[in-house]
Amino acid sequence: MLLDPAHGGADTGAMLDPATPEKTYTLALANQLRAALGSRGIRSIFTRDSDVALDSTARATIANRSHASACIVLHATSTGNGMHLFTSSLPAVKEADPRRAFLPWQTAQASYETSSLRLESDVDAALTQQHIPALVARTSLMPLDSMACPAVAIEVAPLDANTPLSNPGYQQKIVDALDAALTAWRSDWRQQP
Repeated sequence: MLLDPAHGGADTGAMLDPATPEKTYTLALANQLRAALGSRGIRSIFTRDSDVALDSTARATIANRSHASACIVLHATSTGNGMHLFTSSLPAVKEADPRRAFLPWQTAQASYETSSLRLESDVDAALTQQHIPALVARTSLMPLDSMACPAVAIEVAPLDANTPLSNPGYQQKIVDALDAALTAWRSDWRQQP
């Protein structure tokens, strides 16, 4: 699995509260998720594992070189409720085996659109099990459009007016849901030709 904690370095992202920039939250969430997946024997690769700046091209390059079974882009916001799940809005392109084909850089995700939608569905179902509301949408988003893997961008928002992003119980529910979805996905991915 590839985890892409958004932002980093001088790019702080949104301020989630007066003391927490988005870059700090996404990295902490990625570390929690890596630990959960690791306890199941699932290896996670990060685009960044410290407070460094990476542009979209570098993030996609790391993702594409990893040959990951799934790529998860993590964002956070202090507005809205629950989770927002995004897949690429590029029109799907059928490749015999996209893992072996040359894919144009800024539209590589088009060859993975069907599998990305399945991954998004698995994440949505796991969130439902944890009683976390999810908004599902499609958008053009870098580095997502350049990733040559099943990929979903996830934006974490407060659960509700009384449960902020900093709530440890809510954070654990998020990690549990993503862990369950990615564990199920890994099993499904191994069965593909």
